[in-house]
Amino acid sequence: MKNSNTPRRLDLSEEALPRTLWSLAAPAITENLLITVVFFSDTLIIGWLHDEMSLASAVLAATVMWVVSSPFYALAVAATSLVARSWGEHEFTRARDYAAQSLGLALAFSLATLLIAWPMTEQMLRLMGGEPQVARLGGQYLRILLLSSLLGLPMFVSNGIIRGMGDTKTPMYLSLIMNVINVIVSVALAFGFGPVPAMGLMGVAWGTVAARSAGGLLSLRVLNHRDAHLRVPIASWFVFSRELLRRVWRLAFPAFMERVVNSGSHIIFIWIVAMLGTTALAAHNIALHVESLAYMPAMGAGMAIATLVGQAIGARVPHIAEKGVRKTLWWIGIFTVALGLSFVAFARHLVLIFGATPPVLHLAGIVLQISALELPLMAFAMVLAGALRGAGDAKSPLYVMTINILIFRFGGSYLFGVILGWGLAGIWVATALDWGGRSLGLWWVFRHGGWALIHEREKREFEQSKSL
Repeated sequence: MKNSNTPRRLDLSEEALPRTLWSLAAPAITENLLITVVFFSDTLIIGWLHDEMSLASAVLAATVMWVVSSPFYALAVAATSLVARSWGEHEFTRARDYAAQSLGLALAFSLATLLIAWPMTEQMLRLMGGEPQVARLGGQYLRILLLSSLLGLPMFVSNGIIRGMGDTKTPMYLSLIMNVINVIVSVALAFGFGPVPAMGLMGVAWGTVAARSAGGLLSLRVLNHRDAHLRVPIASWFVFSRELLRRVWRLAFPAFMERVVNSGSHIIFIWIVAMLGTTALAAHNIALHVESLAYMPAMGAGMAIATLVGQAIGARVPHIAEKGVRKTLWWIGIFTVALGLSFVAFARHLVLIFGATPPVLHLAGIVLQISALELPLMAFAMVLAGALRGAGDAKSPLYVMTINILIFRFGGSYLFGVILGWGLAGIWVATALDWGGRSLGLWWVFRHGGWALIHEREKREFEQSKSL
C-alpha cells in the first residue's frame, strides 16, 4: 500500500496537460479573488463607520503594509520556483532545504519589520501626506496591523512553498478561512457585540490581525505536520546554509526590486493623475477597484503556471512547460477578451455601485471601457512573468517592467493626459500601451528560450561552490 505522505509530482504528460493546468489554475484564481474580497470587505466595514478620517487612515496604512510586504512577496517567488524545480526532479530533500531557508528568512524579516516600523508608524503616515489627525489615528491602526506581520507575512512564503509542490488548493482554503474570520471579528469588534464594546477602526484592525495570524499559523502548520508531503520541521528553519541562502536570494532580489519599482512608480503615476483634478482622481480610483477584480484570474493563472513550469523544468521536460504556457495564454486570452467586451457594454452600469457624483461616474465608465483594451495584454504579461519566474528568471520581468514604465506609464501618461489634453482617458491609453509593451517584451524573452537552461546552469554552479 502506498504511503499517504509519499511525495507526488504533477502529471506532466502531454495528454494530461489541460487537466493539470486546470487543477492548478482554478484554486489559484479563487484564492486571488478571495484575497481581493478581504480588502473590499475591510473597505466596506470602515465605510459603514461613516468617518472620513478612518477611511483616509486605512488607505495610508494599507499602502505602508503593501510596501513592507515586498520582501515576503520576493521570497515567495523564490521559494515557489526553487521548490517546484526540486520537486519536479524528485529532489525532495533539496526542496525541503530551500523551504526551510525561505521560512527562516521570512520569520527573521517579519520580526525586523515589526521592530523597525512599530515606533515609526505616525511619522511614516505624515511623510505620505497624512494630516496630523489622520496620521495619529492611522498610526494607532497601523501599529495593530503590524502585529499580524509575525505570522501573516511569512504566510506569503509558506503558501508559495505549498504551491511549489503542486498544491494550490490548500492556500485557497486558507484564504477562505481568513475571509470568514476577518468579516466576523472585524464587524463584531468595530460595532460591538454583546459585552464587547464598539472599537471602530481599531476593531477592524484587530479583525485583520486575527485573520492573518490564523492563516499564517495554519499555513505553517501544514508544512510542519507529520503527514505533510514536504514536512519542514521548525528546528530546520533556523539552520542556515550560505550557499542555499545565496541561491534563494539570487532569485528573490530581482522580485523584490520589481515590487519596489512598482511601488515607487505607482506613487509617481498617481501624482500625474492628481494633476488632472479631484474628479479625475476619484474616477481613476473607482475604475481601478472594478478592474482589480477583472485581473485576479490572470494573477491566479500566473501563479499556477509558475508551479507547472518549475516542475516541468525540474523533470527535464521543458517542452511541456512551453505547451502549458501557450495553452494558458490561449485560455486567459479568450476569457479576458470576453470580459473586456462586457466592460465596453456595461461599464457605466458597473460603476454605479460606488454611488459617486455623476461627473465622476461618467468619467469612470469611459476609462473602464478603455481598460477593455489592456485586460488581455495585462493577462499575457502576468502569465509570461509567472512562467519565467517559475523557471528561475526573475530578472527579465524586472527589466521589461522598468523599461515600459519609464516609456509608456510615465512618458505616455504625461504626453497623452497632460500635454495633449486627453485627460484621464489618455492616461489609461498609456497604461494599455505599457501592458502591451510588457507582454511583447516578455514574449520575446520566452520565445528566446534561455529560461529553459537556467536550472541546469544554477545546479552546476551550486555543485561547484560546494566542492570548493
